[in-house]
Amino acid sequence: MEIVVVGINHKNSPLEIREKVSFSKSELEKAYEVLSKKEYVKEVVILSTCNRSEITAVVTETDEGIKCLKDFYCDFFQIEKELLNIHFFVKEGDQAVKHVFQLAAGLESLVLGEDQILGQVRNAQSYALEKACTGKILNKLYREAVTTSKKIKRETAISQNSLSISSIAVKFIEDIFDDLKDKKVLVIGVGKMSRIAIENLIYKGVKEIYVTNRTVGHAINLSERYEEIRVVQFQDRYEMIKKVDIVITSTSAPHYVLKKEELEKNHQKEDKLCIVDIAVPRDVDPEIGKLEGISVYELDELKKVSLENMEVRLKAAQAAMETIIEECILFENWYNCLPVFPVIEEIQEHSFDILESEIESLMKRLDQASNKDKELIEMVMKSMAKKLIKRPILNLKRAGEDRKGKLYAKIASELFATNIYSCRKKGRKQNA
Repeated sequence: MEIVVVGINHKNSPLEIREKVSFSKSELEKAYEVLSKKEYVKEVVILSTCNRSEITAVVTETDEGIKCLKDFYCDFFQIEKELLNIHFFVKEGDQAVKHVFQLAAGLESLVLGEDQILGQVRNAQSYALEKACTGKILNKLYREAVTTSKKIKRETAISQNSLSISSIAVKFIEDIFDDLKDKKVLVIGVGKMSRIAIENLIYKGVKEIYVTNRTVGHAINLSERYEEIRVVQFQDRYEMIKKVDIVITSTSAPHYVLKKEELEKNHQKEDKLCIVDIAVPRDVDPEIGKLEGISVYELDELKKVSLENMEVRLKAAQAAMETIIEECILFENWYNCLPVFPVIEEIQEHSFDILESEIESLMKRLDQASNKDKELIEMVMKSMAKKLIKRPILNLKRAGEDRKGKLYAKIASELFATNIYSCRKKGRKQNA
């Protein structure tokens, strides 16, 4: 068996491709139903977000399993193989394990070290478990990845400072208002920057986000993905100024989309309004920043903070990778030892059976001995039995860690006449 990851993410594909292979909730349920019947797939977890669509699986045959997952994507979404093959990425074995750890820690994210991905990873594994599509191997992999991510966030500065322009914009706003949960936001434009800002706003607890765009269809499409979004006609954007606390704008317009004269008519001086302009060229007339009660932040200010925070996060990412490598080795050692664990359990059980039988026989012949003496004898015999099998068990584990688990498990099974790999049948109960 092998652990593999197959999918598409923001590093290797544009948004229009990622959208084609994004799983809705109903599609996710159907996908697990289909994948659970695949011959080469034993365990599977699907992670589908705005920036990625990935499948982590335990497959019985590496090449056939990867082909099976690629074919699934093409068949499920009715997309030509030639198109997806350009954008697919594939990870196998140790690299697949490392990818899941890096993913949970936010090292694979568009926003380095972002927090949201951790919850998405955890929810993906929980849903797969609910659908009975994941088992011992992927459950442990995802559990360890989530635990390691939490440790990294506690011990490094990777999530302490916002990185992208959009997330920095939201952080600016959060610093001004302290709490965003009861704030209303108008987002002008529905491009990538706006989408990142929207995700950050939702993550911060904002429940009321108004979105406007010259092409209303794009705004409607966005509103279908997020329940917090309400669509506003572009010509009504100034009217919304009266109702919101925050404006984030990022369009490709060659002229101002917010002009001083129009905004001044709709803004009440006693209300605090925060405007963040992350467009090039600028969307907001610079004169608006001079109006009472209005704060305007522009791209150059935010970029400076972005570069400072990038340095902090890159240093933190290096420390995070050290932790991830250590944890990956521990997981891989456990995974490589899977073939020897059943044999070890059989050896321990067989040793315990013999010990119990010999202790029972001995005690019948020591009927004159005191209870204290009997307890001492039993304790010494149990200690001796453990010591006798300790070295063989340690050697089996080391063989597993050295990727020789199957070979040594078979040999040990023959030597100790266990039921796991041995061709000989024993009289005692089989441990399945």
